[in-house]
Amino acid sequence: MDWHPENHTMSVPISFAADLWIRRAFGVAGYAFLVWDYILTFADEVQYIWMAPWTLSKALFLVNRYGNLATQTFFRIEETGLLSHGSQKWCHGFNVYATIYLFVATESIHILVLLRAWAIWGCTPRVAAWLISIYAIYSLLVLAMTVYGTSRSTFQTFQYLEDIGVCVAYMPPYLWILFFPNFALDTSAFAIIMRSLQKHSRACRRLYPSQLLHRLFKDAITFFLVNTFNNVFVILVMWTLYATSPKNMIALSFSTPLLSVAGQRLVLNLRGLRTQTYSRGQLSREVDRQIMAIQEGDANHWLAPTVPWRDDDGDDAAEERGAEPMENGIPLAVR
Repeated sequence: MDWHPENHTMSVPISFAADLWIRRAFGVAGYAFLVWDYILTFADEVQYIWMAPWTLSKALFLVNRYGNLATQTFFRIEETGLLSHGSQKWCHGFNVYATIYLFVATESIHILVLLRAWAIWGCTPRVAAWLISIYAIYSLLVLAMTVYGTSRSTFQTFQYLEDIGVCVAYMPPYLWILFFPNFALDTSAFAIIMRSLQKHSRACRRLYPSQLLHRLFKDAITFFLVNTFNNVFVILVMWTLYATSPKNMIALSFSTPLLSVAGQRLVLNLRGLRTQTYSRGQLSREVDRQIMAIQEGDANHWLAPTVPWRDDDGDDAAEERGAEPMENGIPLAVR
């Protein structure tokens, strides 16, 4: 049955109808924000993503970006009440799909951030092993909670489906447990990034462009704040306080687009930053110059780099001879 306002006044509690309206309003707001940011950044995407070679970061970015747009469009259509036709079986399939979507949308961003943290630290095996261990524990706990939730009978029970035509399920209990591994994973990545950037800033303040370091600091702090808000708002509020309310879907329709946009901006902001680069030959000359300066005891000369910098799209003789460029001493995997 299609959803009509008069049905709510006849057979659906007013409080439930009000919560459903709030869910729809948040869903429209999240969708509008997602589409608006897509329009704003489409030109950057074409220039910095599509024109770039295929990497894991590029694949994760595109999966997250277009998976979110397609799925959020599908969610908005579902909330009109035109798809379910009162079918519990259809809503069960919708619930399974929504669960898979939530995992892919959040974990693609998590992996991007972990790759960024590992690259900024210097791509060391020790940090990689640490991050992989934390992420493995986190993933196993998420998988266990997902299997537990989908196996419960409430996962297949939908409230007032014949009256409203919208799939409103109960959230399984104990989801608040997920807050702790989420927070531990995000905090670990954030701590690694900030510690590494502080080391770069102190040791190489004159060698690394301040614009790059400022962008890395700003993006790391912004994403951590958005992610923390998402964890608190979704897990502790929407999935715990409103486990039986239509508002539990706000986690998918509002918070997930915010988190995805923040993660996508990490990639676009860094790739769009015009930095200076130097070739191996230039780096070698700079190292020789600094060693000579140290031997002569000329600290001021050692601190002032004389590498012949060039822009990303500039010409350089070493580059033309096939030398592999490096960017600002920070591994290319950051990008």
